[in-house]
Amino acid sequence: MPKFTLEEIIKATNGRLLTAGSHPQITGVSIDSRSLVPGDVFFALKGPNFDGHDFAAAAAEKGAAAIVCGRELDLPATWPGAVIKVPDTLLAYGDLARYHRQRYTIPVIGITGSNGKTTTKELSAAVLGARYHVVKTEKNYNNEIGLPQTLFQIDETTEAVVVEMGMRGPGQIAYLTRLAQPTVGVVTNIGVTHLELLGTQEAIAAAKGELIAGLPPSGLAVLNGDDPLVTPMARKFPGETLFYSLKRPDDHGETEPALYLVESATEGDQEVVLVDGRWGKFEFTLPLLGRHNIANALAALIVGLSLGLTRDQVVRGLQRVNPVENRLRKIEVGGITVLDDTYNASPPSVRAALEVLSNMKNPGRKIAVLGDMLELGPLAREAHHQIGELTAAYGCKALFAYGPLSVATTEGAAQKGVYARHFTTKDELWEELKTYLTSGDTVLFKGSRGMAMETLVEKVIAHNWGE
Repeated sequence: MPKFTLEEIIKATNGRLLTAGSHPQITGVSIDSRSLVPGDVFFALKGPNFDGHDFAAAAAEKGAAAIVCGRELDLPATWPGAVIKVPDTLLAYGDLARYHRQRYTIPVIGITGSNGKTTTKELSAAVLGARYHVVKTEKNYNNEIGLPQTLFQIDETTEAVVVEMGMRGPGQIAYLTRLAQPTVGVVTNIGVTHLELLGTQEAIAAAKGELIAGLPPSGLAVLNGDDPLVTPMARKFPGETLFYSLKRPDDHGETEPALYLVESATEGDQEVVLVDGRWGKFEFTLPLLGRHNIANALAALIVGLSLGLTRDQVVRGLQRVNPVENRLRKIEVGGITVLDDTYNASPPSVRAALEVLSNMKNPGRKIAVLGDMLELGPLAREAHHQIGELTAAYGCKALFAYGPLSVATTEGAAQKGVYARHFTTKDELWEELKTYLTSGDTVLFKGSRGMAMETLVEKVIAHNWGE
């Protein structure tokens, strides 16, 4: 963990020293009194359902060297630590992370987008890891609390940093960019998730584009050349922009890709991919399924190649990536193939998962188990109906749908001749699904995070299937 003097913390947070304490140096940063290590500075963060000020005394008793707070505290009289008061503890927490990041002159890669940002983060870290010691965002800790936690992991051994940036509204990507100060910015795509909050896809693009606007002129923008809402971001950036594409370049196009897909083939649990572009033609094997993951890999390859890695190194790096939890994880159980893509759902990601399901070579039926896609605003019903129609286009024999919005999914599928069933509870869905599945079937599970569709995957895994 990073070390700070008390004076550095006061300077970074623009805080006011209330109690000087007797610790000459801070040896770590904590926001949770339960995991605090003696010598840490404790930030009393406040949220809608918690208030860290209530745990400040516990932090002091565990050995905090300093506490950053927003109000008066009742602390043990014998505690020898310092107290620093700030107007907003969350902003102060981010400011200290920014201060720490500024200590290092290293490449920092910021990644955002409506879909694929976590996978692209993992792929980029794996690619860079073939040559550099990399710090990356763990899981999807991509907000104003999680991103500083990543920055605090930087130390003298760190040679590159990969951070994921999420958002719920305008200005949030700009704030995270101010903290991380990325030298490379990657935008994967613009979807319709967050439409409830932002109203239009153009507004979503503007919010995601804050990453590119925050890059230094000496930086690099890596953009999805196939997304018409992403490509215009290059016009607002004075530095170098490199595009990636799943299409061959158009001689008359204005966004000629630096790296593009020539051809690909699914072989078992992996994609074998041939690409061409600025670095010549080369082949790689991707241990993830789907064209959308090939696009994510192209972004990661551009990041690595632009930062000095060789083609052999980036190809080797891709082999180091592990499947991201609940993202198109392939499971064989009792003769049935399960595609667990339950982490989240949006119209583009469901389409991508259905495409992977369609390409599976199993002998039995293809079945989709879909939960609601959330945060789609006024497009929700139409989007769910279209997904139902797509289940037929991608060869599904049956659809099992869960959630109030998924009534429209069921209607769309039924109109296209798919056996479609809707359920108001997952227990009811499971009771019918377990009698419907037979050996040789392939079944996709997908839904928004709030639908917790992974519980159905767990039931499939636990079921005996009469063996």
